Amino acid sequence: MPSPDYYEVLGISKNADDREIKKAYRNLARKYHPDVCKDAGAEERFKEINEAYSVLADSQKRAQYDNLGHENYTSASKGSYTGAGGFSGGGFSADVSGFGDIFDFFGGSFGGSRRAGPQAGNDLLMKIAINLEDAVTGTDREIEVLHTEACTTCNGTGSETKRRSQCGACGGTGQIRQMSQSVFGQFVRMSTCNQCQGTGKVPEKRCTACKGSGHQRIKRKVSIHIPAGIDTGMRLRMEGYGEAGEYGATNGDLFVEVHVKAHDRFTRSGDTLETIVAISPAQAILGSNVEIETIDHRHVDLVIPAGVQYNTALKIPGEGVRRRGRPGDLLVRVKVAIPKSISPEEHEIYQKLLEIEGKKSPEEKKGFFSGIMGKKKK
Repeated sequence: MPSPDYYEVLGISKNADDREIKKAYRNLARKYHPDVCKDAGAEERFKEINEAYSVLADSQKRAQYDNLGHENYTSASKGSYTGAGGFSGGGFSADVSGFGDIFDFFGGSFGGSRRAGPQAGNDLLMKIAINLEDAVTGTDREIEVLHTEACTTCNGTGSETKRRSQCGACGGTGQIRQMSQSVFGQFVRMSTCNQCQGTGKVPEKRCTACKGSGHQRIKRKVSIHIPAGIDTGMRLRMEGYGEAGEYGATNGDLFVEVHVKAHDRFTRSGDTLETIVAISPAQAILGSNVEIETIDHRHVDLVIPAGVQYNTALKIPGEGVRRRGRPGDLLVRVKVAIPKSISPEEHEIYQKLLEIEGKKSPEEKKGFFSGIMGKKKK
């Protein structure tokens, strides 16, 4: 069953402003938080609400979501490894940074005091260039990612025995308490324990393969789906394909930023493509049929109406950028090509046209005035 549209999840319209989005999220989060709502499916509903909010509350993500549509946006966040070695991609993690007041619903951090713990892995950013054809129709691409993964020898624990014990330096709190005395009184400073890096646990016996870090540097091939309609500057998010987190924490995400290369025949403006066709003066005057090659190398007929003016844009519907099932149009810009040389028969015809129009050619204008104009001034 496909996941619902993010606007439907929050129960808001597609033109809702930031205030409406935040208000809807706060109301739903209060209602479905697992600590408050014990109904079946409440936890899954809460995750959907957070997922929708993390996208719609971010202006850049919301713009990409609106442009790509729900199905393309969400499928672009998925991917798969190819080659040997297993990997489990991380699930959705709510992004509520910058909205700390949300945690005030239940007095503090959802019913408990916060403490230092395993840190999630860092996100990675990769930039790729694609052809305009691939941006228009969509494609699948295989990329190589160099990142950290959980050590296969110790399963990410950093310990040969795969067991971790309480850190003796901080007593398992993950923090070091330092006290100092001054003329103003006693001061207490808390800092992250450098023995356990704030996790409160240390390897029972340091793993020799990863030197106790629990991570190893790996180069992997990742298959990504590039949805139709993507444009320069847009990013695809591959959940869980960033750097490995500390033991017990989630992996970071991989963001793939797309750059669409310029095309030699087509330019793009939103969902509209534009190309140029050169026609003869006779075709412009009398009208004609010409064959146009589309972005995906098909050929379609275009009717040039009689009397078409230079630089007129003629539209071929549905041959533009294919996005969300509604393809854009192809504009064909008409350029009248004036031949530099013509045959004697063509010259005779054009000469006759000048006579019909009552105009004279340069040859006929030569005479008395040409002699005067040709004289040099002394």
